[in-house]
Amino acid sequence: MRKGTFCWSGACSALAIALSMPAAAQEQTAQAPEQETQAPAAAAAPAQEAGAPDTAATGNEIVVTARRRAERLQDVPVAASVVSEAQIRQYDLTSVANIRLAAPEITLDRGFTGSATSISLRGVSSSAIDAGVEQSVLLDFDGMAISRGRILNDALFDIESLTVLKGPQAVFFGKNSPGGVVSVRSAAPGNRLNGYIRTGYEFTTDNKQVEAAIGGPIGDGAGARLAIFWSDSEGYIRNQNKGVPDLVFGANTGNTILPPAQSRLGAEKKIALRGTVTYEAGAFDASFKLLASRYEGQGLQSFSEVMGCPPSRTRPGTVGGLIDPTGDCKLDDRSSQGWAAPVILANWPQVMRNNGGRPYSRNDSFLPVLTLNYDAGSIALTSVTGYYGYDYVSQGNADATSYAYFWSYSNEQNSSFYQELRATSSFDGPLNFAAGGHYENNRRTLYVGGINGSQPRDPATGRYHTYDNEQHNKSEAWSAFGQLVFDITPQLELAGGARYTRQTNTLNSFTTYLNRAVTTISPVGRKITGTKTQDNISPEATMTWRPTNGLTIYGAYKTGFLAGGYSNPGILSAITTIDTLSFEEETVDGAEIGIKTSLFDNRFNASLTGYRYVYKGLPLTSLIAINATTITYVTQNAANTEVKGLEFEASWRGPAGITLRATAAYNDARFKSFERAQCWTGQTLAQGCLVDPVTRGSYQNLTGRRVYRAPKWIATAGAVKTFDLGDAYEATFNADVRYSSSYFTGVNLNPYSYQKGYLLLNAGAKLTTGDGWSLALIGRNLTNRRYGTLGIDKPGGVGEVFTVAGEPRAVVLQAEMKF
Repeated sequence: MRKGTFCWSGACSALAIALSMPAAAQEQTAQAPEQETQAPAAAAAPAQEAGAPDTAATGNEIVVTARRRAERLQDVPVAASVVSEAQIRQYDLTSVANIRLAAPEITLDRGFTGSATSISLRGVSSSAIDAGVEQSVLLDFDGMAISRGRILNDALFDIESLTVLKGPQAVFFGKNSPGGVVSVRSAAPGNRLNGYIRTGYEFTTDNKQVEAAIGGPIGDGAGARLAIFWSDSEGYIRNQNKGVPDLVFGANTGNTILPPAQSRLGAEKKIALRGTVTYEAGAFDASFKLLASRYEGQGLQSFSEVMGCPPSRTRPGTVGGLIDPTGDCKLDDRSSQGWAAPVILANWPQVMRNNGGRPYSRNDSFLPVLTLNYDAGSIALTSVTGYYGYDYVSQGNADATSYAYFWSYSNEQNSSFYQELRATSSFDGPLNFAAGGHYENNRRTLYVGGINGSQPRDPATGRYHTYDNEQHNKSEAWSAFGQLVFDITPQLELAGGARYTRQTNTLNSFTTYLNRAVTTISPVGRKITGTKTQDNISPEATMTWRPTNGLTIYGAYKTGFLAGGYSNPGILSAITTIDTLSFEEETVDGAEIGIKTSLFDNRFNASLTGYRYVYKGLPLTSLIAINATTITYVTQNAANTEVKGLEFEASWRGPAGITLRATAAYNDARFKSFERAQCWTGQTLAQGCLVDPVTRGSYQNLTGRRVYRAPKWIATAGAVKTFDLGDAYEATFNADVRYSSSYFTGVNLNPYSYQKGYLLLNAGAKLTTGDGWSLALIGRNLTNRRYGTLGIDKPGGVGEVFTVAGEPRAVVLQAEMKF
């Protein structure tokens, strides 16, 4: 078996061993340690959560651990949104990318190559094109900190709650959370035997889906849970290409017809397994969670569509002025994608070994997390040990036309070890603390190869493709953090803390194959190597006033840090050096003020937050052309980015089973200083593209312009109504709308990447019986509004932009049985 390949038998053996371990019998004791190891999560079914009328009379409140101690969401001085299990089920959120439906200010968008996903929160995001860039928004899965987006393609299943922390969270969450934190918490075993089986069918993508879980006590102080997920989607994008004459490669290869990619694009298969065991004995408790999953698709590029073309073109084109006869320049769930010429693939082993050379993607993930807690009276000690391994493959058409002028693979193997130790006090006096340390070790290798137009047959190897390369990355980071909390009075609190971080990155990149006809790419035998070490101290301070049990007012000064590193471009050009691949750290400092209120016995909850942050060195990536047939990209640090805005959230749990929700966010994110941004393809001097008189390189000045993927306004409104039908029957109806104002999808603000404002409508209905059966009809984006997410200039074009569109209309029929 190839190194890094996922072993299902090994995973199942590990799970069997784990399930034989003792675990906690009480759900309450099992949950408490989890709250101490994760970002905020609901400790109990929250009374004010939509779709949870059964908790309305209990007076329960959301408890979070944003500061590594259990606090009411109402009391914690952090801007946070909590998505309950009921909301996850209401929207059928089985993909992390759909989190925006319930937490509207965050977007998790598919990329094309690179890190595969770009996460944006309050307009702050990192590049998804460059695999060497870590995300500014941290993912926290059951306590394991993850700074890369591969896991977003995996299934989201058997989730108890999901929390979004907005703004810098440097002290308590890993080494890189300057944009915020998204925490996902899977379900605990429970204090009695419980479980469910859920099956569904989605009509647009013809997606079949099954999810099931069972858990409960297994002995004295022991509990276990097993959950599985399977889905199979046929895709929703229709490939208009039926095959075209091979006008690109035919002269050198003798190939006559360039075959099309699959007729239906965007197909996906997912299978995942999670085992959980817990154990509790007096002051000690433990939790072990193991996730093993496989994702299969048709390559990241299979989701791409051309969203805009210059006026000179009504159809997208490629190098040499070739116009795609079946392509178009709008988002309509149609694309035109060719497959690579068979004669080229036949002698390209890196591609042929995966699905016979067809457009394809696969990701095998393995994620075990062990959490240990010891209550020493006034001090609680916690250890979190995690490992995240994945073996990722993606190959397909990077040209977005029938001619497949650019065709590439991007495979990646990753191994990450994570360890955190911390202590949290609960003294009766006015002074308390939280302190600890964190260590992280990463090993990641990227394998990339491509076709950049037609080259003659290489006489030494018989190959026609352009290049292959390897990029070996290592990083090691450790940090120490601490916070003091001083109760000046019973109502007034002062908290201050900091995190010290030191990170070392190492790169070893080299070309493993180069067609002899190509001179613009780094030759075989030349290595690009380097090592850099960076450190940082990120302080923060918060003053909080709680004059009543239902009112919290706070002001916070916050900072954050994301270490720099080395770019992993698809092409190592002949002029690439370790200096051109190096990018520096991202830092942030600023302040926010907030007010939270809870009235009418927790039936009405509202929060208002104002903020202003300045990000320095935000890593952003643009495509550049080395010549007419060779493209690469460069990651730059945007000098200064200013983000300021207001956020409002409110919910009201009214009589007769009705819940109302509303949010509104104004966000002004601008490049405060970005004088050397990349021009967009085809941009002229009159349109602002300048030429450096020394280097002759082109650039544009984006200072003062809006940051890409940062709409000024996002607003939502929704309602849930439950009807008691008698005889143990209950019906629930929900509907909501989400509005986004306009934004640019491309980092270089290409005008053809401009997305107009849009409105999305979601709605659903559910019938539940008293013996645990339910039938639901769930609708997302019911008006089928098409909109761009993350856009880039199309390689080989004259300004065309392609993007991955947001999810089309989805209608899910779902049946469930709980026990």
